Amino acid sequence: MQAVFIALLLASFVTTIQPGPTPKIPVQGHTLSAFIPARYDTLSGGCAIGDLNQDGRPDVALVLYPKSESRPDYDDETMPGRVLIVLFSTAQGYKLAAQANRAMIARNGGGQYGDPFAGLNIRRGVLTVNHYGGSSWRWSVISKFRYQQGNFFLIGESLSLTRATGDCESLDGSPGGDY
Repeated sequence: MQAVFIALLLASFVTTIQPGPTPKIPVQGHTLSAFIPARYDTLSGGCAIGDLNQDGRPDVALVLYPKSESRPDYDDETMPGRVLIVLFSTAQGYKLAAQANRAMIARNGGGQYGDPFAGLNIRRGVLTVNHYGGSSWRWSVISKFRYQQGNFFLIGESLSLTRATGDCESLDGSPGGDY
């Protein structure tokens, strides 16, 4: 039973990842605002600073969201989605190192809990993206990326599943777990 629930949960992530049109991000810019397209903004908590390419300069990761998310008719499947961008610091400003159009779970993908975005950070050269959501069943997804061999790689992903309302009768003991 638990395996079936986990499979359904993971399948729901696939359908909540942004398939809509994505913005064109400039390749270089002098300031961070140069990388934020018209009709987009930086998501609250969606900025992390740290050295990702080990060059001693502070790189930046940003989660951009379409301002249209606040409209009542916003549809995650057909309208522009959230975008994760990574900018390497240079002597002249910044350069686009990566753009991930499918790494962020949609605003409506958190279930009853609401917006699933739970933060972004950079520590020891690793970019971590956190998502959290659910209702009586709570889940979290923590994705970790590292820049190595000239590209970004997913180096680990953790899924945690818990039941917020006590034991599940069909299981022995507490439901949920870490994967």
